[in-house]
Amino acid sequence: MNEYEMMEDFCYSLSNDKDRNRLLNAISGRGAFRRFKDEIIYMGIRDEWFEFRDKCYEKVAIEWCKDNGIDYI
Repeated sequence: MNEYEMMEDFCYSLSNDKDRNRLLNAISGRGAFRRFKDEIIYMGIRDEWFEFRDKCYEKVAIEWCKDNGIDYI
């Protein structure tokens, strides 16, 4: 999973249709990362994004450990 996929998953995790569509529009095309960052700050959901992203990275790390026979805590 890459960070763009994480942003897209975050968009779909939002229960408010207006917010979801606003962010989905922000991540289409060139400049997606910048627009996404600007929008989450404007919408006041920056902390929620970082929490969501951290959980995604944790899942990726756990899967990598499992795939490579490495114990994790």
